[in-house]
Amino acid sequence: MTAAHERYLAAQGQLNAAPIDVDLESTALLVIDMQEYFLNPQSAFSRLMERRASGLGDYFQDRSKSLVEPNLKRLLDFFRTEKQRVIFTTVASECRDGSDWAPAFKRMNAEARERIGEPALPARSDPWARIVAALEPTEDEVVINKTTYGAFASTGLDASLRNLGIETLVLGGVVTNRCVETTMRDATDRGYRVILVDDGTATFSPEMQAATTLSLQGAYGFVRQTDEVLGLLDLN
Repeated sequence: MTAAHERYLAAQGQLNAAPIDVDLESTALLVIDMQEYFLNPQSAFSRLMERRASGLGDYFQDRSKSLVEPNLKRLLDFFRTEKQRVIFTTVASECRDGSDWAPAFKRMNAEARERIGEPALPARSDPWARIVAALEPTEDEVVINKTTYGAFASTGLDASLRNLGIETLVLGGVVTNRCVETTMRDATDRGYRVILVDDGTATFSPEMQAATTLSLQGAYGFVRQTDEVLGLLDLN
């Protein structure tokens, strides 16, 4: 490890250790893209990952099922018990033919058709696009579909949050260094306080998970574990 990186770690640690002043009444849980096609190894998305590199999705899916899903369920239970807002996002095309996808997703589906004979990213009406059963939204919880990495760029999420009086987001879901990270950066630019739940997010390697959470500390918000978030919110 270089001296420069050691200094950066120390600075980021100081920023992340700052106290967080949270008003539960203006806080929402935002769950990003916890969908069947990401978490199920039989999905076209998972099969494309396997074609790219054998075992590429193993860490991601194991972490998602064994750690992220149960921790998000704990947070869901808390927010529901306290009658506080929960918002889910999904990432799927609105059009069956995928014509409304952002270009990056169109390229992925083109690759998938070549490699496995079908698109990796489904339409919203496809059963693969459903949120996993353990985290199934209730009738009163907002579900917003997006066609971009970030949850703000292709949706009315910002307007919904402001209408609900939300100032702080507790953020979890997948993939940490893609949709979750983009959403966190965009939320900060829009003036929201963001608490990223480290053990409520997953990506494709522990090194990438650590690098992403390190980068996001300080300038873009806070990084905490589920137990810490629950303790923080339960004090308010």
